[in-house]
Amino acid sequence: MKPLLSVAIATKNREKYCIEALKSLLNFNNQQLEITVADNSDSTFVKDFIEEIKSPFIKYQYDPGPVSSIENFNRAVGLATGEYVMLIGDDDSILPKAFEIAAWARDNKVDSVCSKENLIYYWPNVLEKYPDGVMIVPKSTGKISKIDIRKNLEKLVGNGLQLYLLFPLPKTYHGIVRRELMEEIKRRTGHYYGGLSPDIYSSVAVSCVANSHYVIDEPLSIAGVCATSTTADNFKGKHSGSLENIPHLRHRENYQFSKKIPLYYSVNTIWAESGLKALEELKETELLKKFNIYMLVAQAWIHNKKFIPELMEEKHKDLFNHHKIPFTKGKYKVFLATLKIYGAKLKRVLQNKMKSKKVTEYQGLSNLSEVIEKYKTLNN
Repeated sequence: MKPLLSVAIATKNREKYCIEALKSLLNFNNQQLEITVADNSDSTFVKDFIEEIKSPFIKYQYDPGPVSSIENFNRAVGLATGEYVMLIGDDDSILPKAFEIAAWARDNKVDSVCSKENLIYYWPNVLEKYPDGVMIVPKSTGKISKIDIRKNLEKLVGNGLQLYLLFPLPKTYHGIVRRELMEEIKRRTGHYYGGLSPDIYSSVAVSCVANSHYVIDEPLSIAGVCATSTTADNFKGKHSGSLENIPHLRHRENYQFSKKIPLYYSVNTIWAESGLKALEELKETELLKKFNIYMLVAQAWIHNKKFIPELMEEKHKDLFNHHKIPFTKGKYKVFLATLKIYGAKLKRVLQNKMKSKKVTEYQGLSNLSEVIEKYKTLNN
């Protein structure tokens, strides 16, 4: 029988966290679950664990050789056979609600569902304030809302493909997507994931092929933040600099960047590059025309000016020159975009205050299995 939900994990050299993630998933003992793992670690710790437990729920591929991170994600999803697929990190897990929502999506012929907010789990030794780990549970209502995909995708493109999580679009990363859509993307592009960031590439790509998408105001998964996660690195400004030797380009020789982005390394440029690749590969020419370079440059400047101001100034000039935009005009448009960004941010802050947005923190949880059990007790 075909599994209902395939949970795909791509992992490399975070064996401790990956094994804990697998344990948390296996604890569900749910016949509707399939776990797929593409492992590019230097060690065989995960491989040894999987061989020892001999679980029928796990499909596993190990390759210690040179493999790009994006190819590892492609392999993880390529192993999946379930009706729906969800991609998670190797320090993440899912919640019981994911099975219920996947069944609801299947029964109602829904292409995609994602949470309004995830449950966040900071592993021990990530936050100084919570050395023993902390689970952060958002206030939720359980309400399910249908989303106009095209309208929100156009808004995201018009926002320079920035802050994509603010837009209620489909995604495989912590979202549930009908696997047939992933096969359609692969048929048209040659892969499930392209660009440099699998999460925003898939969000844009799935948005281009999906017909129905819903957002639920309840967590479906656990977004983990471990000591070696990219989220933790981002706090420290490690995602800013030149394009030389960035991890996204490892084992991806001759990668061609879009002419619509400034050529330096930042979360903002990686987001834009990956979203643009999805649009280009799916031949969304009308959407490509709506891409706002100035919003990208403004967001990048806001978030990286304390790390690489001189490099950004140089590359922004190069970008404007390439598009024959006078530098003074470009700077002025970036200034207007900056005002718009701060205005939108202020609006979000005020809206959150009016909604009395609350989260609840639970400390002293040492792994994902404990997080799931604690969350289950809160919802019984």
